[in-house]
Amino acid sequence: MSQIQSSKESKPVVSIRPRPGQTELSWREWLMLTGIAIVSVVICAYAGKSIVGNFANAIPTPTVTPTIIRPTVTLIPTPTSAPTFTPTPNIPTAIAKGVYVVVVNGVNFRQGAATTAQIIRTLGEGEVLQVTDGPTTAGNLTWWKLKDPNGVEGWAAQDYLKPTAAPK
Repeated sequence: MSQIQSSKESKPVVSIRPRPGQTELSWREWLMLTGIAIVSVVICAYAGKSIVGNFANAIPTPTVTPTIIRPTVTLIPTPTSAPTFTPTPNIPTAIAKGVYVVVVNGVNFRQGAATTAQIIRTLGEGEVLQVTDGPTTAGNLTWWKLKDPNGVEGWAAQDYLKPTAAPK
C-alpha cells in the first residue's frame, strides 16, 4: 500500500495517497456507513413524526359553541278590578257609655273616682279601653269607669282620654 523509502541518513517517508483506482475506504466500510446512514434516517423520521404528533395533540382544537337565541316573552296586561272601598270606622266625637277611649299621655287607673283612690296601675299612652259607666265629677275632674282588655275595671280622669274606634 504505501511505499517506504529508506536510506541510511534519512528517515523513512510514508506515502498516504491511495493507488490509482483505490479509495481511502474499502467497499465493506462504505457498505457499513451507508447502512448506518439509512438506519439514522429511519430513526429520525419516526422520532420526528412522534414529536410532531405530540405537539398537535397538545394544542386544543377550537370548537364551535352554538348560540341559543331565546324568544322574548311579552306579557299581555290584564285588567285589574278597582280597589274595594274599606269604610273607615266611625269615631265618636264625645266620650259616652259603651264608647272606646285611647289613653293620651298616660293616666292612673284607680279603684274609685278620686285622686285619693287606690291606683290599680298606670295606663300607658295608646292603650284602648271601653267606657262602662260615668261620668262622675270629683275634685274638679270628670271621671269615667273603664274596662281594660283583661276585664279589669277602674276609673280614669277624662282629661287623659280621647274617643276612638273599637279595637279589632
